[in-house]
Amino acid sequence: MAKFVNKESLTQTLTEQLNLSKRDARNAVDLIFNEMSEALIVHGEIDISGFGKFEIFDRKERMGINPNTQEKIIVPSSNLPKFKASQTLKNKCNRK
Repeated sequence: MAKFVNKESLTQTLTEQLNLSKRDARNAVDLIFNEMSEALIVHGEIDISGFGKFEIFDRKERMGINPNTQEKIIVPSSNLPKFKASQTLKNKCNRK
């Protein structure tokens, strides 16, 4: 069965592995994700050695079609996070 990871499972792992209270573990997980989000917003890049790199990608304005009316619309530009896995993570994922 595949392993599912979310904030709650990370909190549980910290609680069990580091003997933290659930509250402290939840605060640690929230702190990490808040720091990562802030880094993307301010600097546009997160680089975690052995895991991968998150960068902000500038998606340009483009033409689109409203699926309900088939009317052509302009989709505004936006900034999106992109993830590129490190070679270490790629190797771990491809072990047989």
